This record gives sequence, structure tokens and C-alpha cells, in this order.
Amino acid sequence: MGRKIEGGIKEYQDLVRFTASSADVSAKDQIDLMSRNWFSLTAGRTEAIQHEYVDSRTGLTETVRITGGAEHGGIATIYDQDLLIFAISQWIDAKRMGVPVSRRIHFKPYQFFAWLNISPQGTAYTRLKDALNRLKMTSIQTTVRSQVGKRTRNRIKQFSWISEWEITEEEGEVRGVEVVLAEWLFESIQDFHVLTLDKRYFEIPGGVERWLYLYARKATGGPNGMWKETFKSLYQKSASQQAYKHYASALRKLVEKNDLPGIRLEKVRSSQGKDMLLMERTEKRVAPENKSVPQIESQLSLIERTPLEEAWENVLEIMRKHIGADQTKAWLEKLQLVSLEGDIVTYKAPSKFIAEWVENNFKHKLEAAWESIGQTVSAIRIEAKGKAAA
Repeated sequence: MGRKIEGGIKEYQDLVRFTASSADVSAKDQIDLMSRNWFSLTAGRTEAIQHEYVDSRTGLTETVRITGGAEHGGIATIYDQDLLIFAISQWIDAKRMGVPVSRRIHFKPYQFFAWLNISPQGTAYTRLKDALNRLKMTSIQTTVRSQVGKRTRNRIKQFSWISEWEITEEEGEVRGVEVVLAEWLFESIQDFHVLTLDKRYFEIPGGVERWLYLYARKATGGPNGMWKETFKSLYQKSASQQAYKHYASALRKLVEKNDLPGIRLEKVRSSQGKDMLLMERTEKRVAPENKSVPQIESQLSLIERTPLEEAWENVLEIMRKHIGADQTKAWLEKLQLVSLEGDIVTYKAPSKFIAEWVENNFKHKLEAAWESIGQTVSAIRIEAKGKAAA
């Protein structure tokens, strides 16, 4: 049998072909894809995945809707996402080395399989082809990053994870794979909107625990390496098709196993008796001491933001609507959010005067703002010069 080509790269011939490296580069994923689940946790899902939430940086409502038809295998799965993580990781590594990159990437199947540490035997090639097809036929409609930096946003972007793909076969064997990935993804990678993953992630068997690892990796990315969230909130962000009671049962079992790479899990309760999951990184992030660290590495660290920091941004946006942008800037933006322990929020103020002013004028409004984003708060503490002012 001679050379055979499936798919076909036609529309993007002007893109420089970027060839994947055989080196064992570190695994990286795009941050937006870790904040909420954009992939099916099980095979064959045709029910749309939908998210609607307030963006922590702009205060605007963002929407995500992901669909896939049964004739093409349904929505791309969290296992299909491995191919995107592979491409993203290759891009980042190449940029560090100064290699020109584009959305068009060529690789040998054995490179991909070796990177995942899986055998290229049996149905591996068939699964690769099926993944390419689902990534191509899955449709994403979203407002996320459709107009970065603008206060008004009325655009919805629609794309597929893969714009085009091509597989070359010779003598019955797959010789090469070439794909053009979504511009939406590529733009975010150009801004280094990514986080490094533990390579043991690819050994995680189940869809629920895979997504939980990705979320925990982002949620615990701050200096203290810890985050707590209710089971119900995690259920909604995961876009699971399970009934909530089954999802909650799965989380309890994961706590019992406690074998996510680099993440410790613990089941705790809120002051209202709600089940919460405590996630803690067992290997805390350390700020680089060497000032000669490449700029890219610094950007990767600086871009990490914990859910607690995002929640505070949401609270600030609510306060801007209630008391005005000037008052918020003059008083509340001067506060440093220290912690959210149980239902007590602790801030640090630059002076005792500011601490007392916020306590006397904005305390109850702050409590209501935290409540409005789903965080039950019974007390707000504002410290100044090491002493509790409220």
C-alpha cells in the first residue's frame, strides 16, 4: 500500500509548520480550561456543556456553550484534551528556545504516545484518530477573551479545538500527524496564560478526578497553596452529567484514596454544615531567587491567581456598583485580602484610620457582597499594623 492522506491541511498553508520536539517537555495547560470544565467527562456526550459566570478581572458575565453531535462521537472528552496539552506544551518549550511557532504543528504519533507514556500498540492509533475527529467536530461558543481589556463585550466567538487535521499513512502505518489548532487557544498561549502540570496527570484514570486535579492545580497556585470550596460549587464547575449525590459520593471516595499527584484532599464542613473540599499542594510554589530567570518563567508565575483572589475581584466589582468606583478605589482597593477561614474574611489595611473607616462605613455591604457570590461570611476582620481593628 502506498502513501495515503486523510483530512487535509488546505486553508492554513501560509502558516509556518511547527515540528514537535522529541524532548520530554513539561506538561502545560491553558488556565481558562482549568477554571471550569470544557470537555466531556465521559465518552459519547451530546448534551451541551454550559457555563455562565462573572469574570474576576472585568466584572462582566462570561458564557461558554460547547456542543458535539452523536454522529461524530459527541463532545471532545477530557482524554482528547491530552492532545491539546501536548501541543500547548510543545509551543511553550519552543518559544523558550526561540523557535518560530504557529498554530500549525506536525508530530510523529510515537512522540505523542511516548510523551503520555503509553504503548503505541493495539487501538492507540485508532483512539488518536477518533480524538482528532472529536476535537475538530466539537463546537465552542464563548465570550471569554473575545475583547480583552475592554469594559464592554458583545462578541461571541465560535471555533473548534482543531481547525484542520491530516494523517499521513504509508505501507499501512501512520507516519505523521499535522493539525491546525484554534486561534483562540493560540492567542492565550502567546500571553503565557498557562500552568505547568505534573506528568502523572496522564496516569489518572477517571474523568472526575482528572478535572479535579486540573482545577486544584489552578486553585492552589497561590503562595499558600491551599483552597476550600463546596461540593456543590465543584459539581457545577465540572459540568458533570451525574446526579449531584453520585458526584458528591465520588468526591468522598477521592478524599479516601487521596492519590492525586501533588495534591492533598480533605473533606471539611462549612459553618452552615455544607460539605467542602480542602485542596492543598504538597509541593508549594517558591518564588525564584535568581534574577536571571527567563522572562517567560516569571510570567508563568505572575499569571497564577487563586480562586480567593478572583472572588475578591468579584466583590470589588459589586462594591463599585453599590458605592461607586471612586469610593471603592479610595478605601477598599487599599485593603489586602489575607484569608478566608471558615466564614471569617481577614484583610490588612495600610493604616488604622483606613481600617476603622471601612469597618464603620462598609462592613455590612462587604458581607452582603461576599454573600452574593456564594460565600457565607459571618465576620470581617480588618487588621492594621499587626493589630485587629475590627
